[in-house]
Amino acid sequence: MSSIEEHKGDRETHGTWDYPDPLHEIDRDEWDVVIVGAGPAGLMLASSLARFGGHSILVIDERSEPTVAGRADGIQPRTIEVLRNMEPLGSEFVARSAASFERTFWNAKADGSRGIQRSKRVQSFPYSMEIQDGCTLGLQQGIIEGGFLRDMERHGQRVHRPWAFRDFVMEGKGSEHPVVVTLEKMQPVKETTNEGGAPISVVKPTGVTKTIRTKYLVGCDGGRSGVRRKLEEEHGFEMKGDWVDTLWAALDCVVETDFPDVRKIATIHSKSHGALYIFPRETNDKGEPIIRCYTQVNRLGGQKHAGDVRDMREKVSAEMVMKAINEIAHPYHFDFKTVEWFTCYPIGQRLVSRYSLPAGTSSSGVAFDAHRVFLAGDACHTHSPKAGQGMNTAIIDAQALAWRINLCSKGLADRETLLSTYHSERHHTGQQLIDFDAEYSALFSGEIPRSHPELKGASEEKLQEVFFAAQRKNAGFTTGVGVTYDENVLNHVAKTGAVTAKLEAGRRLTPAWATRFVSSTPVRIAQEVQFTAPGGFRLYVCGGDPRHTGQRLQSFARYLAADSRSFINRFRPQRGAGASLRHGCYHQRPPALNTGLKGLDVDANPYFHLLLVLKANRFAFELKDVAGLSPLTSWLYVDDVEAGGDRLGEEDGDESVGGLHKKWGIDSTEGAVVVCRPDGYVGVVAQLGDYETLEKYFDGFLASTMSRPVSDSDAASLLVSTSSRL
Repeated sequence: MSSIEEHKGDRETHGTWDYPDPLHEIDRDEWDVVIVGAGPAGLMLASSLARFGGHSILVIDERSEPTVAGRADGIQPRTIEVLRNMEPLGSEFVARSAASFERTFWNAKADGSRGIQRSKRVQSFPYSMEIQDGCTLGLQQGIIEGGFLRDMERHGQRVHRPWAFRDFVMEGKGSEHPVVVTLEKMQPVKETTNEGGAPISVVKPTGVTKTIRTKYLVGCDGGRSGVRRKLEEEHGFEMKGDWVDTLWAALDCVVETDFPDVRKIATIHSKSHGALYIFPRETNDKGEPIIRCYTQVNRLGGQKHAGDVRDMREKVSAEMVMKAINEIAHPYHFDFKTVEWFTCYPIGQRLVSRYSLPAGTSSSGVAFDAHRVFLAGDACHTHSPKAGQGMNTAIIDAQALAWRINLCSKGLADRETLLSTYHSERHHTGQQLIDFDAEYSALFSGEIPRSHPELKGASEEKLQEVFFAAQRKNAGFTTGVGVTYDENVLNHVAKTGAVTAKLEAGRRLTPAWATRFVSSTPVRIAQEVQFTAPGGFRLYVCGGDPRHTGQRLQSFARYLAADSRSFINRFRPQRGAGASLRHGCYHQRPPALNTGLKGLDVDANPYFHLLLVLKANRFAFELKDVAGLSPLTSWLYVDDVEAGGDRLGEEDGDESVGGLHKKWGIDSTEGAVVVCRPDGYVGVVAQLGDYETLEKYFDGFLASTMSRPVSDSDAASLLVSTSSRL
């Protein structure tokens, strides 16, 4: 391999150097949250909690430096949406990435001769899926980690390195910091290689230990998680699943080639030499385009390896992988200029039995509370990387846990009720991931999935047809935008269905455009409230046509502002939560509130963002038209830019009025309130004026020291009769 340049993996490797230095000494003994592992899951959790503010967070990692080469590298559309709600993270990652809008499928030549030919070209994700960025982003994990580390630093947090998790012990109920954690300081990481030349990191202990206490411990420490191992040994957790007798290699490289789809996602199945998956990536430090090649290497020489692939993995070299790529891609040729990184792995699909530790009794007989110890990311699930789900699922795991911990820590939520939904929702998604990957990876490798025994003996053409169908059938899951949660205290499906058939509780909010009225700015309404401080709920008050809904809007505004039984008055954070932030409850004031307009620059309760969207032409509308509607007027929008609305006339702003209401299935003569969880999922949709549904929804999992929600008769009495209109 002397003619090929190798990157050894260091801080200068193609742009991964730009991250803050870690902290080395742990200077306190008590923390709100301790996160073990500074990969994508741990950093997403830490960055989110730092953005929310008011938390003391300790993030440890046993490696002395972040990832600088290889590992995960694909960001799917739902994850892009999440990151775009964490600006500037989203824009940074999109700008740095290679975007793949197309997938191509190559198979053995139909005439039986040696070589491959293209069989299909398709848009990566169907246009009907309502995806803002209809692509997959190729970006090396080290650059992603660097982005999170910079985002943490912007919000006052850094990672402590090199520290390793060793043990935890649960204390009894009632303890404020009930998890006692033992850590050990490590020596700087040493890089070496295995027999085949694949990189291996060696981290040795120093013998220096430290004991700390925390309210919450989260294991984000990967497939060999020490936190999970402790839960398996002492608390009955199990990692269930199977290994598959297929061996793959991942090679990050710069090539010169005549293969026409080298900058598209390309799936290649040869007749005898296995499969190849090409994934475009960012440029390296020399400006050269990188690609990731996932290569089946247990068919080297055209015959399937007969032994245990886990023994073979140590012997596979980069040269063997490059030879396999040229065999699979024949008649096209790949000339390898640079190898950035490579590894070899067998495929396994495994899922942990629980994502959080329920209430129980320790080995010493101490009874402890539920949901103080959690797992996220690859500590929960392992699978093949080719469908691009690992890092994405890890990031969404972390997002799901972050907003729950935030609300509990600030005294807004019933801790056991809200935190129990983390396991139920994310474990279900993890099982879907394992089931999908078992089918997809088997078909990718030319094997028969266990879920499809009827395919035994099927022709190669039939298997390829099934593979393509599986890829398209599961597009909702692989993009992330089709992941749904079952009905629970957070998702009121029946109530939502009674109001609209186009939004579904437990599903991500359908994207739509509106005009931010105070600045006449067209905005993606789902991104108006960023995933940052204070971390509250979004209530899209779809006010419809104010000529029809004016009375209900006035009644709703009066109820929210004046009645002590309304949710914005009953559910407030503990005193001092987020008090260290620059702008009250915000690190940075949202543009919708940062206007200088007196009375329109504050939230009545910043944990409930009330976004009023009216069906109107912004040029035929004035602020005086919503006089008396506080607290609904701070976040004010008009529905005149979403495609599909009514054309009122030839004036500016008349082109499409009411498109958002139509897309969301909301009657503009009745109006509705769409409640979104902090993660952007629909919780419930209520008719405008249906206070009972809103109060019962929030009362199901939030914590209040005030009176119970209003009854039906109370709600009816609050409907103020008035003849005035907006």
